[in-house]
Amino acid sequence: MNIILVAINAKFIHSSLACYSLQAYVGKDKVSVKEFTVNQQEDMIISELYGLRPDVLAFSCYIWNIEMVMSIVRTFKKIVPDVVIVVGGPEVSYEYADLYVQGVDIVVAGEGERAFKELVDNFLSGQPVPSIYRPEEDAVALRDIPFPYLNGFGGLKNRILYYESSRGCANRCGYCLASTTRGVRFLPMERVKSDLCAFLSAKVRQVKFVDRTFNCKKLHAMDIWTFLIENDNGVSNFHFEIAGEMMDDEMIAIIRKARKGLFQFEIGVQSTNGKSLAEVYRKSDICKLMENIRKLKAIGNTHLHLDLIVGLPYESHASFVKSFNDVMAARPHQLQVGFLKMLKGSGLRKDAAKYGYKFKDNAPYEILENNFMDFKTINKLKKIEHMVELFYNSGGFQRYVEYMFRQFDTPYDFFDALAGYWGRHRYHLIAHKKSALYTILFEFGGKGRLVSELLKFDMLMRENLRTFPEWITAYYRYDAKRMTKTTATHTFEYDVFTYKNGENEVTFDYTIHAKILNKP
Repeated sequence: MNIILVAINAKFIHSSLACYSLQAYVGKDKVSVKEFTVNQQEDMIISELYGLRPDVLAFSCYIWNIEMVMSIVRTFKKIVPDVVIVVGGPEVSYEYADLYVQGVDIVVAGEGERAFKELVDNFLSGQPVPSIYRPEEDAVALRDIPFPYLNGFGGLKNRILYYESSRGCANRCGYCLASTTRGVRFLPMERVKSDLCAFLSAKVRQVKFVDRTFNCKKLHAMDIWTFLIENDNGVSNFHFEIAGEMMDDEMIAIIRKARKGLFQFEIGVQSTNGKSLAEVYRKSDICKLMENIRKLKAIGNTHLHLDLIVGLPYESHASFVKSFNDVMAARPHQLQVGFLKMLKGSGLRKDAAKYGYKFKDNAPYEILENNFMDFKTINKLKKIEHMVELFYNSGGFQRYVEYMFRQFDTPYDFFDALAGYWGRHRYHLIAHKKSALYTILFEFGGKGRLVSELLKFDMLMRENLRTFPEWITAYYRYDAKRMTKTTATHTFEYDVFTYKNGENEVTFDYTIHAKILNKP
């Protein structure tokens, strides 16, 4: 019997931990894995699956792929009526009754390993199968799930690989499906270290731990960080989602020893409004959280990605502005402004009427408005979020953005003004080349020599340019000196870090990523 696990990932660089874990638990000889992306054509995916002549197609379902999955299911059932369609994953573990009328035969709700193995065994033995599989009370022990990549990495080596050393969450946040489970189970440390050795030996590009709160068990986290530091291969990067308020000086002392680029941390601040956090049952000491973020940023060796959520209860526009500025004060490497998604099964979705939530019917069920923010405000914040993504998170405009922060009362005010300028010029209707973005910022920034120099510096930090826009060359008194394929020395009339007038030479090294050899 040909049983295929199908993953439709958000991007090509991603991989499906769920499918590989299921395959490892059930047996590679019994099921195969086929991966696609949401950016591929449905017809191509259907054609590929049709050519494999499957008896069973099992789809891993999430908010980012459920619409495409169900469209494929409906079409595939028309051309191959006898194929058995199985769906599982967080997006189909709640409110799944309507799936059966769209062509789904079997739903695996909740954790999938044990249920899917029973399903496959029944298929192979000819036993009857029910239309719904639920996990037993006793969840599968993590140590009983083999390493998902036990058969090697194949074409996955240069993609992002996902890994879990624990399952469950110490928090019960009302907007998250982690609130529906209790407790945290940990993989034994000897097994974790063995698995990490496989990643390190293969020199995979990046490993993302999917642990909900990686550092909720202090010794577990410190043991893994120490092991990775001591066995660093100089190439691999490891991503962790941590609770910043749970960090302490002992943990931070370990992070201080890491190679720059070895770790990156994602920290869900979500809001600095204590009432909002309390209403969704999120425990957080905001003062300690922000202090620890500043300490980690000061070390300078770990990429920090911070998250905010628009649309939490009691988070008005003024409250969100404060949260935004509180977080931006720490100057994270990236600030993700996310919009609340009313996930099936989450506490907030069940209490939607209490807070006046209106949200989209289709995945990802994004908020439209609530009692604290109307649609006009949320729409405004979406435009500001776009500016943050384009000009802050991209990392290509650092000196300019930092300077502009000082020209406005707050960072939010800068992005608000820039979003307004962007909208008035209808730039959102145009596809922009990279060079055009610098021109737009030059015009928004009031033009002038200093603004030109800051943008010139940012452009050179991105790539080894030989030519520049006219609004830069118009100020030139000196051409670039000692230019090679890997280095270039340019003359500036301003110190781009202090904004003081005074001629200086800056040498850029492009060996791997652009860096300054002689910071002025």
